[in-house]
Amino acid sequence: MVNLDVIMWPDSPWREMRQEWRRAEELGLGRGWLYDHLNLYGRPVWHEAYTTLAAVAAATSRIGVGTMVTAPNFRHPVTSAKAALSLDALSEGRFVMGIGAGGPGGDSDAFGGGPLSRAERTARFTEWAELTDLLLTQADTDYTGRFFAAHQVAVGGGQPRRPPLAVAATARRGMELAVRFADLWITQDVGQNPATYAGTPHAEVRRQVALLDEICAEQGRRPDTLPRLAVLGYGGERPLASIEAFRDCLGRYEELGITTLAVLWPRGDQAPAQLAVLERAAAECTRS
Repeated sequence: MVNLDVIMWPDSPWREMRQEWRRAEELGLGRGWLYDHLNLYGRPVWHEAYTTLAAVAAATSRIGVGTMVTAPNFRHPVTSAKAALSLDALSEGRFVMGIGAGGPGGDSDAFGGGPLSRAERTARFTEWAELTDLLLTQADTDYTGRFFAAHQVAVGGGQPRRPPLAVAATARRGMELAVRFADLWITQDVGQNPATYAGTPHAEVRRQVALLDEICAEQGRRPDTLPRLAVLGYGGERPLASIEAFRDCLGRYEELGITTLAVLWPRGDQAPAQLAVLERAAAECTRS
């Protein structure tokens, strides 16, 4: 059985956003995720992710919430872990902290210092993930790294770790962090690296899943203890084009071992038709 999640948008007045989230909950969708950016494509409205998810948690009762994804670009592990623990409590355990290395652009350039290469972003994310995990699992944390530090910090972490961590990664070093720390691995239907891209979104996810299983074996983790989520619709797949397209995506990615599909909440001229497909898809996934 594959779960069905949705990527929501923080780009509308709260009254409209609240209605969308409540509709997503009514449809029985498992979790709504928010991209954690300062802005996206220059939208005139783009609400901050953690603040928005706190409001969503108060306005709903069942649907899960998560960040897709919090990254080192403009977030520090100490303040991020504190916000995550608070949101986990406010949502009564419905929050998943999605994290990733982030990309180039406005988020990473906002504080100055010049652009970072992929290798530099990965190195910074390695430290970020290690420190975040410590903050969420220890009562007191003392850490000094190349990029981040936390000196005698107590944000409320402890065992068992709450909230869960989801790690977005498409290459080996990020996947190694997912195997070490994650309760969920995240990928998407967008090719990240032309040097390794397998040619189609489906073939690329197949390649990544094989690599993830290989890393699990290297690190002594059973692959079935690491659920896998694929975001479809942002890149090459069109799961909401029709119910037949959704069923095709569902079948193909389930064969790869994907345990959750996340689609984009409909926007634009095709939104009514896509919402109708999403309603049918949610009903079918709920029944299965």
